[in-house]
Amino acid sequence: MQSEQLEKMLAHQLVENLPNHSVRDIYEYAVLPGGKLFRPHLVWSVLQDLNPALYETSKTNLNSDHARLSSAVEFHHTYTLLHDDLPCMDNDLTRRGKACTHIAFGEWQALLAGDGLLNISYQLLAKVKNQRALELLKFFSWALGPKGLIHGQVMDLSHEMTKSFASTLRTHELKTARLIQVSILGSALIANIKNYKAEKNLWKYSRLLGVNFQLIDDLSELAEEKLSEHELDVNPWLKFPAEALNETLKGLKQFETVSAELKLQNTNKIVLDYYKKMLSVIEPDLVNVNLHLKGKLDLAPVILVMKRFSNL
Repeated sequence: MQSEQLEKMLAHQLVENLPNHSVRDIYEYAVLPGGKLFRPHLVWSVLQDLNPALYETSKTNLNSDHARLSSAVEFHHTYTLLHDDLPCMDNDLTRRGKACTHIAFGEWQALLAGDGLLNISYQLLAKVKNQRALELLKFFSWALGPKGLIHGQVMDLSHEMTKSFASTLRTHELKTARLIQVSILGSALIANIKNYKAEKNLWKYSRLLGVNFQLIDDLSELAEEKLSEHELDVNPWLKFPAEALNETLKGLKQFETVSAELKLQNTNKIVLDYYKKMLSVIEPDLVNVNLHLKGKLDLAPVILVMKRFSNL
């Protein structure tokens, strides 16, 4: 599915669920235009892989179950970004190439817009008509609630994640992988296949993808010539270089195996596009990356596996 269609769905759901008030400008600024839309793309690619017929009938319906799930996932993701950027958290100034929402509109405005998007995500799930809608709601609220994504943010901001590499991995699993798991496994739950073995494999596939996604993103941050204090404090490639290298290489190889078993052609394409993008960031600035790592690591094995993925 094209990103333009995904943005059309997001815009439609904002109109449907927001008050007729100038506050809409804040929500639209935060949500549109979208970023990579990685997670909504995963929702649709999984449906296309598992149930092509349902995909064809759903993709142009702005109120289909998967349209609502993909919008819910992106709204939930955007809420976390709005809150994450606030001065009381990461205190960022820019997001997606423009001023953060709290810079453009004010702190309380960004905070409440985040709250609003969080609630809209559940409003959308409440409208899902699939027979497994309750399972989806339970999974969504568990994975993204105080035992899931929110706890990952707690571990990040409390600096618990930096106490050991195991804590870093747990933080990545909760803060990053859980939303990716909701996108992939949540889509499968309402794809009308009900194959528990496949769903179990999708759990593993999406967890590996989520952790790999964050570790590779962490590595790409080192392509910058100058790193922020926050990056210097939390980046696992700086704090636990050998463990980060070994875990990334192991995770990529495991993901490659699981991917081959599941044969998710369309979903793997979304993933491969991500690896291509990361390679385009890391490779041209390997000098900066190696300077930050002080020459301690040989990144060639990781680069080779990523290239193998991106050339499939």
